[in-house]
Amino acid sequence: MIESIFATPLYKSDGYYSFSDKELKFLKSLEMMSNRGNEVTKDKHIFEHEEMAQLKKWCEKNLNYFMENLGKMKGAEFYITQSWFNKTTPHKHHHSHMHPNSIISAVLYVEGPQCPTFFYNRDSFNNFTFFDKINGNPFTANKVGVVNEPGRLVLFPSYLYHRVLMYHGKSIRRSLSFNIVPTGSYGNGDSSYDTSWVMSGKGFG
Repeated sequence: MIESIFATPLYKSDGYYSFSDKELKFLKSLEMMSNRGNEVTKDKHIFEHEEMAQLKKWCEKNLNYFMENLGKMKGAEFYITQSWFNKTTPHKHHHSHMHPNSIISAVLYVEGPQCPTFFYNRDSFNNFTFFDKINGNPFTANKVGVVNEPGRLVLFPSYLYHRVLMYHGKSIRRSLSFNIVPTGSYGNGDSSYDTSWVMSGKGFG
């Protein structure tokens, strides 16, 4: 019997968020800047705008469900730090990257035809060529593609490298991303932590 140990959790929302015309208009009005292969908003805190309140609440509900199922400790809470909007036009891509200084990251697909986000396993059997990488399995695969379905939220560990390959569609591929860090009180004894000061704005001291 072959067992899977140290599995990597990746969450795909069962439901799909339905963007209002007001939300789409707001997102498309945001000022963009050049990134490595695509464009991102200059504003990295778009969830703090009034127009995003309902969407942020829906994302937080999914995040809480994800973390509860991972077995989060009582008292642990999670806080969305950065949030931004991505735009990929035809013949562009999104470079391979991970999200530092974060524990969980997310992508919410907004619109555009199918063009998967690929997640990479750098600890798999990448140095062995006798495994079938194309038709592999969870033990030997070095990448997994998640199809972008408008309104679907995907949550994943921030350390996972991911990218979007060259996009050959005719319309614009749009998505929204955000990062999450833990806050609140959690742990036991000498290993306990209280990070509620992060939300209080008081800082150290």
